[in-house]
Amino acid sequence: MLVAAIALLLSRSLPPQEFDTLPSAPPESFSWWQENLRWELDTSLRFVANGRGDTGFVGAFGLDVHKVISTSHRDVATLVLQPYLLRTDSIAPPAPIFDGDHDFALQWRIFNANLNLSGDSRLNLRAGHFEFPFGLEQNIDTNGTLRQYTHGANFGFKTDWGTTLNGELMDLEYEFGWSRGSGNEYLDIDGNGVWSGRIGTPRYGNSIYGLSFLSGDLLGRNGVERQHKLGLDAQFFWRSYSASFEVSGGEEGDSADVVRAVAELERHNPHESKSVWLQVFATHVDSPTLNDESVELRLGGLWRLNRGVSLGAQLVQFLDPLGSNNRRGLTGVFQLRYRL
Repeated sequence: MLVAAIALLLSRSLPPQEFDTLPSAPPESFSWWQENLRWELDTSLRFVANGRGDTGFVGAFGLDVHKVISTSHRDVATLVLQPYLLRTDSIAPPAPIFDGDHDFALQWRIFNANLNLSGDSRLNLRAGHFEFPFGLEQNIDTNGTLRQYTHGANFGFKTDWGTTLNGELMDLEYEFGWSRGSGNEYLDIDGNGVWSGRIGTPRYGNSIYGLSFLSGDLLGRNGVERQHKLGLDAQFFWRSYSASFEVSGGEEGDSADVVRAVAELERHNPHESKSVWLQVFATHVDSPTLNDESVELRLGGLWRLNRGVSLGAQLVQFLDPLGSNNRRGLTGVFQLRYRL
């Protein structure tokens, strides 16, 4: 697959006059790969500045591949391959994928194959690196954007290595599976591993509802931590507006009960080239060492200048951070993204 991607990249970079020297049809060994194939190079630069005067950036460069493998009768499998090289500088605290605040990391955003077992949409087997099937992240693609939901706060990461069964049955979408519980890398530490799943109404409706669960041992900053959580989510669409809600709650570790909720109002133009959103996050923690609530506001926007270039910006304000000694000022984030 990597050889095919490099060959396609080189063919795009040739000047027009050199195409006359190429064969009129692709080599037979590549023809199966080029059918039903979409791929793009994706690069972005994200700047972060907070009220304490700290500034930093995160850069990303990767390959985004979407390939449907088909026979003359049906689709056999869908591949989504997104390897990215990341660089962080002066972002504190750094994301768990980094070893420090000045570091490179190889990230596998979505990297999996979804095999069509039933010949239609009823039963599929996914294997590889995927987002936890939980809450709003199941239906809304936020990878590589500033717009995020609760996966980071709930689990410490969005994606994990494992397998799921998924599909659409009796007017319901479902995905249930097991994953390693270690995030970007496949690590086996103290028997970590989680079961997770979501069942909900189809994502193409004007009103969408879902029920999620997650149970198991996840690898976090302080080692393996047990979690048991349930979640409810809903989305509503009306003209150029959407409203989204998610609430989840359960146990984190041995003695902490945590409830998290997010509400979002989003508006976009008819071509969906411009959008703005307002999000409210609320968290309640009840543990032997902390009993507190927090509220966070996020105001963001996205402007797609053309097919390849987009600008994103977001302001984040903690109205009531967790812990009396954890006061934070206004944080601004700006992102320039280019897809070729």
